[in-house]
Amino acid sequence: MASRESVPEFLDRTNLEDFRQKTLLYGGLAIAGLVVWLSALRSLPAKVALPLLGGLAWEAVKNAYHWREWLEQHPGHERMHPDRRREIEQETVRVMADAVKARAWFTRGIVVAIAIPSVLQLFAGLEHSVAVASVDPVAIRNGEWWRLLGGTYLHGSLYHFIGNTSALLLYGAILESKGSHLRLPLVYLLSCLGGSLASVALPPDVPSIGASGGVVGVIAYLFLFSRRQSVQFPPAFRSATASVFVGLIVAGALGFWYIDNPGHAGGAAMGFVLAALIVDQARNFDREVQLPILDVFGWLAAAVLATGSVVTSAALVLK
Repeated sequence: MASRESVPEFLDRTNLEDFRQKTLLYGGLAIAGLVVWLSALRSLPAKVALPLLGGLAWEAVKNAYHWREWLEQHPGHERMHPDRRREIEQETVRVMADAVKARAWFTRGIVVAIAIPSVLQLFAGLEHSVAVASVDPVAIRNGEWWRLLGGTYLHGSLYHFIGNTSALLLYGAILESKGSHLRLPLVYLLSCLGGSLASVALPPDVPSIGASGGVVGVIAYLFLFSRRQSVQFPPAFRSATASVFVGLIVAGALGFWYIDNPGHAGGAAMGFVLAALIVDQARNFDREVQLPILDVFGWLAAAVLATGSVVTSAALVLK
């Protein structure tokens, strides 16, 4: 019978970054869950909600404790040498620069597909656009299923549009440069649909618009990809993607009434699931597992995204 692992041994084989990320992740989820429960899910019994929130809070506290112990076991660790810090920063910049220089045609194509309906919004008006094409739970339950994708082409403001498309241009190009180009439309489409389905299924029951679910799904896919295939990514990149999720959790908790938290959560969950299914199979390979069927699905996803842009544009003009 194997003896239990001692705390020092456990701390030695565990990366400080794991404790830091898990503390922030579970703590953010606990805060966000508490806000959602108090604001919109009071119908959920306390005997169900409190154990769930307590479990998240306990994980945050446990990892914070190990974080502190790790620092005590490794004094001076946080005082990173300036040369090493500069090296990590340069590695991350190189990853970003390589993505920008890559021929990320699918990423640019998706941005164009998003931009066309968003530009038509200027003529149709935001109120009319939301009425005819948003991810409206009532309309979708009444049979307008195309809105699950249609609402992801619309945006509430210029800043909303620029924020989403800028993130997609960056992270989409990174995904295309690190794996098959056809993986991007597949991950983005399914993440958009996952986010929209979560918006319909979970309260509040209000219309939503924006490509955030798809963008968050791409980032989630990259986060797990970078952990499975760490040789392709510098450590700072994994930290940067983790920080994106912490920021989304905090922003969602603070801006609960105007941020589509279910959409973000659904998109992120879909991105994680896809990465777990695809990238995990390639842990012993240099890149993602190469399956022809995934490329076929990628082409189909690209066709669906292009068609969705046309259908949404027609709805804005003709309805």
